[in-house]
Amino acid sequence: FVFSPLAQAGPAEDAQSAFSGFFPAFVARNQAGVAAMFAPDAQFYGTLSPNLVTKPEGVLQYFTAALDRPDIAQATPLQMTATALSDSIVVIAGMWKVERTLDGKTTVGGPLRVTAVLQKRGGRWLVVQFHNSPRPVPPSPQPASTR
Repeated sequence: FVFSPLAQAGPAEDAQSAFSGFFPAFVARNQAGVAAMFAPDAQFYGTLSPNLVTKPEGVLQYFTAALDRPDIAQATPLQMTATALSDSIVVIAGMWKVERTLDGKTTVGGPLRVTAVLQKRGGRWLVVQFHNSPRPVPPSPQPASTR
C-alpha cells in the first residue's frame, strides 16, 4: 500500500496547513482575509494589543492598522509545532519573523512568539485563541564568580 500524505493527515496537520495561510495573507496586506481566519468569538492578543480583543471588528481593526504600511514585508514562520487536543481542536506554537523593506532598507522584527488554538467549525479550521508577542532577549551569560 502507498498512502498519499493527504490520506495520512490528521487534525494537527490539517490545522497547521490552515494556519499557514496566515503568513501569505499577512504579506499580501489582506486585512479581511487575515481577520476571516478568526472565529467570531476568538480571544486575540496581537503583538501590540494592550487589551484582549474579543470581537471580530476588533481583530479586523487590529490588522487594518497593522498592515496599512508602505513597506514591503516578508513573513517567515520558524519552528512551528502543532498538537491535536482532539479531532477538532489543535494548538499551534512557534515563532516567526517579519522583514520589512522601505526605501532599500530592510529591518527584521522578531523572532516573534505565536500561540494559536484552532477549532474545526463547519468543516473549517478557525483560530479561537491567538497570542503573539516579541521574544524576550535571552539573558547574557553571567561571568563565573571568583572566590
